[in-house]
Amino acid sequence: MAFNPNAIFLSPSSLADFEKCPQLYYYRYVYRSPRGLKIQLINPALALGENIHDTLEQFLKLPKEDRSKDELERIFALVWSNTSGEKGGFASEGEEEAAKQRGKEMLERFWANEHFKTAQPVKIPNFPKAELGNDLILTGKLDWVEKDTPSQGSGEENGYKIIDFKTGKNEEREDSQQMPIYAYLVSQVFNTKKITACYWYLDKDNDLTACVLPDLEKTLAYLKQKGEIIKMVRQTNSFKCQSGLESCWACRDMLAIAQGKGKLVSVDPVNRKQEIYTLNVKTETLNVKSGKDEGSKIQGGLLDVPPDLPF
Repeated sequence: MAFNPNAIFLSPSSLADFEKCPQLYYYRYVYRSPRGLKIQLINPALALGENIHDTLEQFLKLPKEDRSKDELERIFALVWSNTSGEKGGFASEGEEEAAKQRGKEMLERFWANEHFKTAQPVKIPNFPKAELGNDLILTGKLDWVEKDTPSQGSGEENGYKIIDFKTGKNEEREDSQQMPIYAYLVSQVFNTKKITACYWYLDKDNDLTACVLPDLEKTLAYLKQKGEIIKMVRQTNSFKCQSGLESCWACRDMLAIAQGKGKLVSVDPVNRKQEIYTLNVKTETLNVKSGKDEGSKIQGGLLDVPPDLPF
């Protein structure tokens, strides 16, 4: 894919953030700090999700003969050490230990599933890309993609199965576009329409949950429509808060960091190219126009148990 200086990159996370609030999208995908890096807020839920995903990513890249429970635990301990204490947004040792124990229980469920002890993923770039036309490029980071082989003698062509590991306590909403977007991306990478998908809610389930996918053309239409809106907003620099106020429940924390109210706890200038911050604010009541969020309580600058963490 040739370099395109006008390209607008779309992903499930960026699209979801834009839907919540254009100003949230701005601070996560456009704004850069004086160091030229992205800014990111860390909290225990996000730290746990990142640690589990990083652990599984490293573990599943190992040859199947090297995958063992001891190796899984070793990788988890190493990954966790990089976000221990305030680097993971933990306010106390007790809070960190509770999150770490929850992570260990997720990995116990993962290891108990025989499939992932020997299964091999298909080769796919870390961030595969698909051109949508008109300077729009779709990308995303997939947890697991494998060949979906039909039963012998069925006469059906081989397909691909996407598995997305979830570490949050809430299940994905029925109208979530994450898996349909991943399905379209995989269909373009492998030039096939035969795609199946599953979630694995590691916090509570021992096995996979099937996801019903819409028609790929319907997803493509959604991507083009939303992509054109994002392009227009970027071209006109119209990243206003969706509430009509200075900030809302979705964007207020990122705005606070940009205003210098956060505490810098780590910098990753190489891999994720971002600065990591925490916010130490007292619990307060949100006062926004949306009845859905009015009166919600926030802890440490984030809504307690956000409904749709990217994990």
